[in-house]
Amino acid sequence: FSTNGLILNGHKIRKSSVLLMDGDVIQIPHSQKFECLHVQKQPERKANIFDPTPPRIPSLKTKRIGRYLVTSHCLGTGSFATVHLAIDTIAYRQVACKTIKRKSHDKIEKVMKEVDILIALDHPNINRVWAARHDDTFLHIFLELCTGGDLFAYIVGHQDSRLCEGETKYIMYQLLKGLKYLHDRLISHRDLKPENILLHTPGPYPRIQIADFGLARPKAYQETFNVCGTVSYLPPEGILALDHKHLGYVGMPADCWSAGVIMYIMLAYVYLWLI
Repeated sequence: FSTNGLILNGHKIRKSSVLLMDGDVIQIPHSQKFECLHVQKQPERKANIFDPTPPRIPSLKTKRIGRYLVTSHCLGTGSFATVHLAIDTIAYRQVACKTIKRKSHDKIEKVMKEVDILIALDHPNINRVWAARHDDTFLHIFLELCTGGDLFAYIVGHQDSRLCEGETKYIMYQLLKGLKYLHDRLISHRDLKPENILLHTPGPYPRIQIADFGLARPKAYQETFNVCGTVSYLPPEGILALDHKHLGYVGMPADCWSAGVIMYIMLAYVYLWLI
């Protein structure tokens, strides 16, 4: 790649890996242009009987939110949020825009206070939160873009769905470094699992980042009576609290238990959905 960066769909990109979508145009500054064509594509399905055959390819749409240009390229959807590819037009990099529909009774000041805590986090094994914007309908959170997928997909993509001891040790070293950074600041994640651990770039022995802080809690030394997270990764006291509402558990030790379950999954030949 050019040391002066690249131009992606008319926007300059520097010192960053990128996701290339079908139809994207990349250009070396003052030189050649190249169009990205995906050779293997999912067949387009008709939305209704009046759609043309073959269906029209949807055109790329963009929306500017402050310094960010959010595209209609959807990177993923969940129960509460949708993630789109976006461009930071000042820092010249791609980012992920997580959009959450606001509830009518939410207190945006409290939400933004919690987001500000996450924005202040700066560690190579924590997925960076660059900024947050909101309006009357949506909360937009702009995140560091990881192009390697998540740890779950990485594990099941290996033979026998397990990693070697050396790679597991390397990933766990990073995971525990990230957890220590959080716990030193009295923040617990409360939903650690392979799906919430991202690979910064593709390839073996990846750099990983802890992501998805939707259930994270400050003052994590305090006991909580609100059981949250994924049941397969809860500690014994969390499982007990599911059936006994008067019992609670503490978030930071629960994170450590979840990390141990993740290590077991990476090393053992198991069907992850049976744990």
